[in-house]
Amino acid sequence: MKAKRKPIIQVPHGNVDKICKAVRCRRTAVYDALAFKTNSELANLIRQTAISTYGGVKTTKLIMS
Repeated sequence: MKAKRKPIIQVPHGNVDKICKAVRCRRTAVYDALAFKTNSELANLIRQTAISTYGGVKTTKLIMS
């Protein structure tokens, strides 16, 4: 098995809904953007908003493959 690190952004509990309202998108879009599953203008805006306004922290997640 090989271990890889994947970037993610963690936000405090309850802030996903606030990000949804601020950016005017659905929860799925926020979760995908914070997990770096999408890479678009909206995803970049979501990540920037999460970090600058809602206490998001960029970190990594260990993935076993």
